[in-house]
Amino acid sequence: MQILWIRHGQTQGNVERRYVGRTDEGLTADAKEKLKMRKQQGIGFEADLIYVSPMIRCRDTADLLFPEQRKVPWDGLQETDFGDFEYKNYKELKDDPLYQAWIDSNGQMLIPNGESGTDFRKRCCAAYERCVAEARKKGLEKIAIVCHGGTIMSVMERYGVPKKSFYEWQAANGCGILTETTEEGENGYGIRKISKWE
Repeated sequence: MQILWIRHGQTQGNVERRYVGRTDEGLTADAKEKLKMRKQQGIGFEADLIYVSPMIRCRDTADLLFPEQRKVPWDGLQETDFGDFEYKNYKELKDDPLYQAWIDSNGQMLIPNGESGTDFRKRCCAAYERCVAEARKKGLEKIAIVCHGGTIMSVMERYGVPKKSFYEWQAANGCGILTETTEEGENGYGIRKISKWE
């Protein structure tokens, strides 16, 4: 099965380099124009079904890129719950010792009133497995998953073949990775990168 992973278009929080997790903000006007242009130029991928994070920024991205295709909101694909760090940026947080401890833990520590890096990765990977299991049951050959940068990095870090670190799987807003499932990797959910999608 081929899977096109797409990170949502840019939001104002992304522009301001904020931690945008549970904040349900939409796309900037510029991001919408860029996605419309991308659609006009051609996606280069005919998806049988689109799985989408329930957040507005992902739903709007999916609607702009795949206006005709069926979309399924999929719980678990959401970005990290940044808790007390939500919608703040480095400048606003740099003097907070809890934030510094979280940075020193490489994002693994439990965020106050949020989630830990480990829990976030587990959630994303479980959501991915459910997507693939359902798509296989339906006999689908090509799906797209429109979600968040952290979600893509979490899944690819665990299932990507060959292995790469979390940050090596970064995708810019409105861009992504074309992949295919492979029997290599964990429990038959391995993912091999075909190409960047940008």
